[in-house]
Amino acid sequence: MLANFKIKIQDNTAYKQSRAVLSFCFHFLHKKFLWGIFKCIDEKFFKFLFVGALNTLFGYALYAFFVTLGLKANLALFFQYILGILWNFKTTGTIVFKNNNNRLIFKFFISYIFTFSINSFALNFLIKYLNEYIAQAVLVLPVAIISFSIFKFWVFRKNNC
Repeated sequence: MLANFKIKIQDNTAYKQSRAVLSFCFHFLHKKFLWGIFKCIDEKFFKFLFVGALNTLFGYALYAFFVTLGLKANLALFFQYILGILWNFKTTGTIVFKNNNNRLIFKFFISYIFTFSINSFALNFLIKYLNEYIAQAVLVLPVAIISFSIFKFWVFRKNNC
């Protein structure tokens, strides 16, 4: 039943059009943005940055939503990670690493436990000096770099160049 649903989504015209628009935006930015400065960057890494920006917006919006609801920072971070894992697995796996293997979700999940631990530890430290929103915003880039390294060299390593 899920396979039929997936096929229906992939055959959907709106799905195809949205993928075409995202693909066009990515290729335009990669080839033309800032007079070709990004031409020297590996396309896979640039895709990761592009997808990472989408994933970060999604994740940070969830975090801010949960903090606004009154949850403590670490609990908000926990729920943000749980809900973001599936979203990030599909976007990172399919767009960046061209991998649709759903069996890799376990490795992906383990990598998120690891990055969650690092993020949570650093967040506890930074909250002593910054507010909850800014503290997590400061951690976004370092945690993204750690995540990409784990995804590239462990989770999706089979598809690396």
